[in-house]
Amino acid sequence: MAKAITDPNTLVRDEIAKLPNFRVGVRYEEFKKNNPELDLIRLGSNENPYGPSPRVLDAITSNLDKIHLYPDNTCSDLAREFASLLNVKVSQLVFDCGAESIMLSLMNVCLRPGDKVLCLSPTFPVLNIWAAAAGATVIGIPHEDDLSFSAERFCLSIDQSIRMIYLCMPNNPTGSYFSKSELSLIIESVDPNTLFVLDEAYVEFSGNKLDYPDAIALLTEAGKPFISLRTMSKAYALAGMRVGYGICYHEDFAALLKRSNTVFNVGVLTLKAAVAALSDKVHLDNYLEAIYSERRRLEDEIARMGLRAFESGGNFICLSLPSFEKALKIEQDMQQTGIFIKGQRGRSIASSDFEGVLRITIGKPAENNQMLKILKTLV
Repeated sequence: MAKAITDPNTLVRDEIAKLPNFRVGVRYEEFKKNNPELDLIRLGSNENPYGPSPRVLDAITSNLDKIHLYPDNTCSDLAREFASLLNVKVSQLVFDCGAESIMLSLMNVCLRPGDKVLCLSPTFPVLNIWAAAAGATVIGIPHEDDLSFSAERFCLSIDQSIRMIYLCMPNNPTGSYFSKSELSLIIESVDPNTLFVLDEAYVEFSGNKLDYPDAIALLTEAGKPFISLRTMSKAYALAGMRVGYGICYHEDFAALLKRSNTVFNVGVLTLKAAVAALSDKVHLDNYLEAIYSERRRLEDEIARMGLRAFESGGNFICLSLPSFEKALKIEQDMQQTGIFIKGQRGRSIASSDFEGVLRITIGKPAENNQMLKILKTLV
């Protein structure tokens, strides 16, 4: 007679057992194998379609003989480069295998059962999962009917019970951001013991937005505690290498995060690739200029279709749709043609009903043209 199997849910905290399953990612290679007649266009993950600087590939190949060695766990070369670029101390920086890993660490280290996190809605979906795992509650402030987010409305939910403010700017999935005056209003309204978590994964793409604020400067001037989460996955095209970094308001806060983390969290080849990527500013600037041009063109084309889109400061555009189901239907129909985009829940319109948003990565011009061609037949 077989022995009874212990229920795995009894081995973890209740908060973990109640978590929803992650949405399974796309297996692109499997899809291509099953649909060889389709040209695969990946516009669902905000990847850089142009790839990394040639210097990155050279750095990887020239260091393959070092992968049997542990990496520099201080990330010293990369830290010095970023400290110089950002005009901060090396000791204010933390590194990990993607900004998501730092974000997860923050949730585990800073949040306690019963704490509250204030954010925009919709925003980066894993925030809800990781906050729930820590026993915290997420309060999402929805956008207005004109697809803007109101700083005044956001401030109405700020009080001393808010443990953490999570601001994704440019926001994922909408691409939205607060102006300097709007962000200043929020900063002034926050208790000094509330941590600002700035998710600035897409900050490089806001370079042509004249009203985009220097959030770190504003928070530093106000003397408020913060950490800015950034990544080399998007602008630097290192998504497959996994390297993220955090800029902390004080070196002691960075030390606490390092103390509670693993020792070797960024690999040898990743560190070499990241330093090489930083050294090629021309490659970065060329990609950013391509994004600025195509983003404007796509926004104009979307408007001509009669569709509504958020103003985006990211490497993507985001459409507003009347229902989540509509967003998923368009995503699925596009996928049948080999084009991958991402439908997500939007603003809540009832207790269990949501508007939809459709996030579309800005690809190469030919990829964008094909996407627009198919999208016109679906809306």
